Order: sequence, then structure tokens, then C-alpha cells
Amino acid sequence: MSIKEMTPSELKELRKAHQVTQMELAEFLDYKVNGVPNRSMIARFENGHAKINPRISQLCRLYFEHLR
Repeated sequence: MSIKEMTPSELKELRKAHQVTQMELAEFLDYKVNGVPNRSMIARFENGHAKINPRISQLCRLYFEHLR
């Protein structure tokens, strides 16, 4: 089964629609620097400066689906 990769704009739209901050999403995805959630990684995804791989796409979709 192939997992559709999430686009930067799709990630940003889903995050905003569910009123989730970049820090909260970074915490969920366990992106941390010195134990602090790294919101800049989420910003890099949303701005297209870092690729959103299939695993991250799937985790984000599951996370946002759970918030419904």
C-alpha cells in the first residue's frame, strides 16, 4: 500500500483547521532539540524547505483524524 505524501500547504491547512500550534505538532512527532519541541521543523515542512516523508504524512493524518 502506497501512502500519499502530504503537501506543505495541506499540513499547514490541517494544523490551522484543528487549531494545533507548530509546537504541539512538533511535540506529537517528537521533534525536539535539547528536550524542547522544535517548532522550526514544522515550519520547514510547511514552507517546503524539508520534505514531508510518507511516515510523517501518515502520522499527521492519524493525529488530525483523532482530533475530529
